[in-house]
Amino acid sequence: MKKLKLFYSITVLGSLLLSSCVTATPSETSFSSSDLSTSTSIEEPSSSESTSSEQSSSTSESSVATSSSSSTTTSSNVSSSTSSSMSSSSSASSSSSSSSSSSSSSSSSSTSSSSSSSSSASSSSSSMPSSSSSSSSSSSSIPIEDPYEPIETFSKRMPGEFEPLSMVKMCYPNNMPLNVYKTIAKDNKVLLLVNPDYQNNSRIEKAKSDFTTAGVNIDNVTFLDMNIDDDYAYWVRDFSPFYVFKDKQLSIVDFNYNRPQRTEQNAVPKKLADDYFEIPYDKMSLTHTGGNLMQDGRGTAFSDDLVVQENNNNEARVRSLMKTYTGTDNYVITIDPQGDYIAHIDCWGKIVAPDKIIVAKLPKTNARYQYYEKVANELANTKCIYGYNYRVYRIEEPGGSVVAPYTNSLIANGHVYMPLGSNASYNERALNVYKEALPGYDVVGLQGFSSSNQNAFLNTDALHCRTHEVPDQNMVFIDSRDVYYGNVPLKDRYVIKSNVVSYANNEMSEVNIHYSINDAEYVTYPMNQYEETTNYTFVFNNLKSGDDVKYYIEATDANNNYNVDPTCGKLDPHHFVID
Repeated sequence: MKKLKLFYSITVLGSLLLSSCVTATPSETSFSSSDLSTSTSIEEPSSSESTSSEQSSSTSESSVATSSSSSTTTSSNVSSSTSSSMSSSSSASSSSSSSSSSSSSSSSSSTSSSSSSSSSASSSSSSMPSSSSSSSSSSSSIPIEDPYEPIETFSKRMPGEFEPLSMVKMCYPNNMPLNVYKTIAKDNKVLLLVNPDYQNNSRIEKAKSDFTTAGVNIDNVTFLDMNIDDDYAYWVRDFSPFYVFKDKQLSIVDFNYNRPQRTEQNAVPKKLADDYFEIPYDKMSLTHTGGNLMQDGRGTAFSDDLVVQENNNNEARVRSLMKTYTGTDNYVITIDPQGDYIAHIDCWGKIVAPDKIIVAKLPKTNARYQYYEKVANELANTKCIYGYNYRVYRIEEPGGSVVAPYTNSLIANGHVYMPLGSNASYNERALNVYKEALPGYDVVGLQGFSSSNQNAFLNTDALHCRTHEVPDQNMVFIDSRDVYYGNVPLKDRYVIKSNVVSYANNEMSEVNIHYSINDAEYVTYPMNQYEETTNYTFVFNNLKSGDDVKYYIEATDANNNYNVDPTCGKLDPHHFVID
């Protein structure tokens, strides 16, 4: 990931910003197909308000100059791929450091709101400087409130697919064009599981030869012998384990693969843990499959109700096991809107950031239309870790036999690899939705047609099914919760805090906040570490009514592991407006 470093001299015109975060116990969410209404309009949430007051500092605070304000409003949570309604689009002079390429910011067509809460502290924090200050100068030291409630590090956490990856796992052969491997291996490490040939174990040599001929960068490919029946080797997503950080240690959590007859695939997770990664291995007595799980990396996971049906309809046990083994506090279980045999969530939905979900959208004339709308509405009224509702983006699909597997995509290190369907117009619109949801990401459409003109991709089986991400076990993780968003009440100070964790246990070399007030140039300031914790804070003070604040946080450890929050950084920052 590229690292943005923006150090500007500043004259602060107006200031404003965010609240501290408080950990809340998420609720268990389950959606039923009963009481299904044909009305699928989305209720627009109210603007957020701070739920706890903050005391004034007893010491002097830096003052800020008065300026004219620019207020914005937020839109409803759900948008179609053809509309753009977020009036507070971020400035787009450069891309997020989490992305692999720069691009101008497209307006986000979906925003949401919910209540934000501020916390207090007893230590010093970075504070917004006076208008004569320079961004490179040391920040003033003022007390935060007492008592301070730190954001606690997750004891167990399944990272999201959009977080830093060490490699992408694939199988060979896989009935996909070699160009798919070539494109992914260009910018990512690939762990290739190769079923040994029974003739002198020559399959790996053949794979290397095939890849070299096709122009695949084999320097980025690790070829690993793995006994997998060729007839079932395609679906590495389904039989791969869940990756879980347990107290900063990456581990493998296995489950009972819901295809028990495929014994060779069932053995893969333990072999990977013991023989390749050499990391801890656990197995839970839960029947599951990788294609029916997506997670936000912050304790919320999503599946459709296949997971309940395959576990004797014991939903309480499903939730208990997922919490115990993966740290899933909020397990959102939906109906299966597709109504197909596979019942995998990745055939109709995709979580692309901690606050963003893509859901397929069918024509109103399609018999399954109302089910897709029900799920989209339910998700658009579900809280994300930032405190507001998920922002739901819609990808149009024609339905029927037309191939359009757009949500069955792969996100890897600033790239989106989307499987193309059989309709060029729908393909283009789908690509644009990903670009809108993830500004700055390199969005690539991959064709499934092979030299024999057979399409390897189906609506129930495409790129996500054929790949699996492996998290970077040395990543830096920025955990921000219950942030300020939308319209917030005027008060003396706004405390921002994030928990910044190095999973490699490295010291942090930089934790910076970049902010813009009333669309002025972004200013960079270091955040202050709170005592001996991994929490970092920054205070905005002397803001005034109408001030419009955008900000994002970047963190780099001593070994140059890097991350940004929110996911798209400057191109889609945290954003709030003072009433």
